[in-house]
Amino acid sequence: MGQLQESEWNGYRKLTFLFQGREALLIFPKDVARTPKWMLKTEYFGAFPQLELDMLAAGYHLAYLKNLNRWGVDDDQRAKRDFAEYLSASFGLARKCVCIGMSCGGFHAVNFASRYPSYVSLLYLDAPLLSFCGWSKEFEGGAGWAREQMDAYGFVSRSEIYVHSDQPIHRLHILTENKIPVALVYGGKDKTVDPFQNAEMLADYYRAQNAPIRVWIKPECDHHPHGPESTSEVIEYIESVSL
Repeated sequence: MGQLQESEWNGYRKLTFLFQGREALLIFPKDVARTPKWMLKTEYFGAFPQLELDMLAAGYHLAYLKNLNRWGVDDDQRAKRDFAEYLSASFGLARKCVCIGMSCGGFHAVNFASRYPSYVSLLYLDAPLLSFCGWSKEFEGGAGWAREQMDAYGFVSRSEIYVHSDQPIHRLHILTENKIPVALVYGGKDKTVDPFQNAEMLADYYRAQNAPIRVWIKPECDHHPHGPESTSEVIEYIESVSL
């Protein structure tokens, strides 16, 4: 591990270090003795952090490990598994985490949970992108996203994006088979990530499988701002069902 550097994040103690050559962060609650529970923010650390701040206040730790890219490749998921083991062994944290996947972070969160379900107690998904082509028709950045996806997976044509069979949306059955609870938040007027192809597809599948899920829809909200209207409701749900 790299040398630990101590600083502060929003009034909380933060450690920054290298893990397997990647930037890693661990942020501590005020009372570290309260719980070994922790959150893993899968992407966009520091963006729309109110839920993470309120969970820190409730005694959770917050961790982040830098990704190779935002498209949920296997190397990133293996690194997260190893990171969870390291945090458990070195800091006494629980083996399972609450996995927070926001937007493209949903790609990481579902890929991680479906590959290593024994490391995830609950998925908090916020306007998650769950398929390569799941953006809204109004989203002008789709071509750029497609180029990123091709580079991340080594595709040589855009057609490979469309026919690739191992996307998060195709791995939902693993989540429900392992009864991983989901807290889902999304905007009803999301013009970046299409709710019908992503959040609503997940919610429908979970309900059909009678799997544990609770959904909060913000009817007039676009892709931003992220975050629930009531963090207390979400945290209460997380505390009641996380494995």
